[in-house]
Amino acid sequence: MNSTEYFTLLVKDLCQLYDENEAKALSYWIFEDILLIKRAHLKLIEKELNLGEELKLNQVKVRLLKGEPLQYILGYAWFKDLVFKVNPSVLIPRPETEELVDWVLIEQRNSNSFLDIGTGSGCIAISLKQALPLKEVTAVDISEEALAVAASNAKQNNCKVNFILASALSSSGHQTLQNLNAEVWVSNPPYILASEMTQMHPNVLEFEPHLALFVNDTDPLLFYKEITNAFLGSNRTHSLYFETSEFYEEALNQWLPSTGLKSHLRKDMQGKTRMLKLMK
Repeated sequence: MNSTEYFTLLVKDLCQLYDENEAKALSYWIFEDILLIKRAHLKLIEKELNLGEELKLNQVKVRLLKGEPLQYILGYAWFKDLVFKVNPSVLIPRPETEELVDWVLIEQRNSNSFLDIGTGSGCIAISLKQALPLKEVTAVDISEEALAVAASNAKQNNCKVNFILASALSSSGHQTLQNLNAEVWVSNPPYILASEMTQMHPNVLEFEPHLALFVNDTDPLLFYKEITNAFLGSNRTHSLYFETSEFYEEALNQWLPSTGLKSHLRKDMQGKTRMLKLMK
């Protein structure tokens, strides 16, 4: 079978789980990773696949059809033009989070220190350090496995980031965050309701870490409230940026006045309210 024929069949098979555009995007990525054929060259390079190449392609396809994310299969994801190692102990970096990082970089280039709370793969902290190499960047997470991945990513991207094991929900964790004295805090906390699990795509629900995704239905703003309480007690910190859910705008607007802080909700490129900034 030649590459063009295989690509057509791959897209057709992946349409069992994904819409056509996403199936094509995944197929292009697979071809570039395994066959080193870029999207722009696919129609120009029609080659017969050898048995080894077909075997590798088939192995990836089988795992994809079971719902496993391609990033976990290949072991990496792109974020802000950087490559990040990912595995099931960390969330796969999302494009919306790139917009959060861009917002911080636009507004806070003159700040000297940054703290990423719930770092996961380290994509936020490492991207900030790459863009602002002379600034101090620290990242915390409750998961030792996630911190190991993040530290590996920092080394891979030649970044010096301080990684600390801490919980944003405990009083001792609050003290740790405050003692770091970072001027700017950034967080992409868990914000998906546990009751929404049944509505999620299998490749998220069955493979990505629930600890980093879900919050109890009884208090969906739990992480926002706890991190904000710690922020209020941090003397040096002046700005706190969050990624949030488009469905939380009303709840946030009801809660924010009680903080006594200045706030600004920001829409993403799709027009959805997905970011929040708090200022003292």
